[in-house]
Amino acid sequence: MKNIFLFSITFVLLTHTTSFTQAQEHSSEVNSTVPELSEFHEVIYPIWHTAYPEKDIAMLKEMLSEVNKGAEKIYSAELPGILRDKKEEWDEGVNKFRASVDRYNVAAEGNEEDLLSSAEELHSNFEMLVRIIRPVTKEVDEFHKVLYMIYHHYWPNKDQEEFSQAVDDLQLRAEELNNCVLPNWIAEKADIIKEQSQKLFNSTNTLKELKDNSANDSEINNAIESVHIDYMALEALFDD
Repeated sequence: MKNIFLFSITFVLLTHTTSFTQAQEHSSEVNSTVPELSEFHEVIYPIWHTAYPEKDIAMLKEMLSEVNKGAEKIYSAELPGILRDKKEEWDEGVNKFRASVDRYNVAAEGNEEDLLSSAEELHSNFEMLVRIIRPVTKEVDEFHKVLYMIYHHYWPNKDQEEFSQAVDDLQLRAEELNNCVLPNWIAEKADIIKEQSQKLFNSTNTLKELKDNSANDSEINNAIESVHIDYMALEALFDD
C-alpha cells in the first residue's frame, strides 16, 4: 500500500514537472514581443526626444555606434511563433529600417540637415516595426499619421494650405477614434480609454475652431501642443 502511495506521488510530481517545463518552453512563442526592439528603444529615445528637437548634431553623431550595435540585433531578431503571420510585413519593415540606418551612417559624415532628416526617418521606421508587432487600433493609427504631419511638418514649416486641410482631416479622424470599437484585449481599459478619447476629441475640435477663426500663432501652437499631449496620453494607455 505504501509503495502504491509513493508511486502515485511520484507520478503526480513528474506529470506536474513535465507540464511546467512545456509551459516554459512555449511561453516565448505566445509572448508577442521582440526584446531587440525594446533594447533599441533605449537608443532611439534620446535621439528623438533630446538630440533631434534640440538639433544637437554632436549628440546625433555620438549615438552612431549605439545605433549600429542595436540595429544589428534587430536585423537578426526572430519573431515569436504567435507573430508568424506577420513575418512578411516584419521583413519589409526591417529592410526599410536597415535603409534608414545606412542613411544615418552616411548622413553622420554630411551636413546637419541630412543628419536631422535621417534621424527622423530612423525614428519613423523604428516606430513602424513596433507597430507591426503591437498595433494600437486602425483609428488611433490614422489619427497619429495626420497629427505627425501637422506637428513635425505643416505647422513648423508654416505650410498653411496643407496645415488647414490636415486639421480638418484630424477632426474627422478624432471623431472616428472617439467612436471606434476597441479590440477585446484592451476591453478592460474601455472606460479610461473612452475618457481620454473624448479629451482628445475636444482638444482637436478646439484646434479646428482656432484655425477656422484665424487665431494667432501662439494660440494655435498651444492648441497643437494640447492635442499632441492628449494623443500621447491616449497611446500610452495601450502600452501599459
